[in-house]
Formats: sequence, structure tokens, C-alpha cells
Amino acid sequence: MKSRYWVSRVVLAVVAALALSVWVQAHTKLEKSVPEAGATLTAAPSAIMLYFNEAPDLKVSKVEVTGPSGKVELGPAHSMADKDIMAAVKGTLGNGKYTVAWQAAGTDGHVQKGEFSFTVQKAQ
Repeated sequence: MKSRYWVSRVVLAVVAALALSVWVQAHTKLEKSVPEAGATLTAAPSAIMLYFNEAPDLKVSKVEVTGPSGKVELGPAHSMADKDIMAAVKGTLGNGKYTVAWQAAGTDGHVQKGEFSFTVQKAQ
């Protein structure tokens, strides 16, 4: 009788662990970006591209860039393919460090946020 109790507890624990790992993996994750996080560019990017592990919901997705002169003007965030967000950079970016802040949600509806930086260092 006791062995059945322990077996059922172990099975329940394994099922709970598997369910939790599936739930954690279900969140939208940034897989790569252009420009890449930490990159030093010799020319300013014309757009910010974010690639996710699943299609982001554009209704709740945001991309913002700030730099030495403050907030950078971007075009509206839109998708070029199934699992990306793209925002065109309006105007020119001077030398300096820029931070990209993003927000996205996938099929599970949970909003995920993150940020990364890149540097523009044009040849003088």
C-alpha cells in the first residue's frame, strides 16, 4: 500500500515538472536581432529587426530605441515574416551607444520584455 502511495507521488511530481517546463518554454523569446546585441557598427542601421521563437502579437508588440540624443524616431512595428518584428529607423543615427527596448507576446498571451544595446562608431 505504501509503495503505491510513493509511486503515485513520484508520477505526480514528474507530470508537474513536465507541465512546468512546457509552460516556461511557451513564452515568446528573442532569438536574434539586427543589429546584434553588443555590436559596434561602422554605419547606422536603417531598421531594427527582432526574431522570435514564435510569431509575436503585433497588437501588444513595441520597439523603442534611445541614444545619446534621446528617443530615436521609428516607423511602425510590423512583421516581414512569421516570427519577426521590424521597425524602420527614421533619420540618421550619430556616433554613440543605443539601447533597443522591446515588448512582445505570443500565443500564450504573456507579455515579455527585454533590451539590448549596440554602438554606432562611424569612421572619421
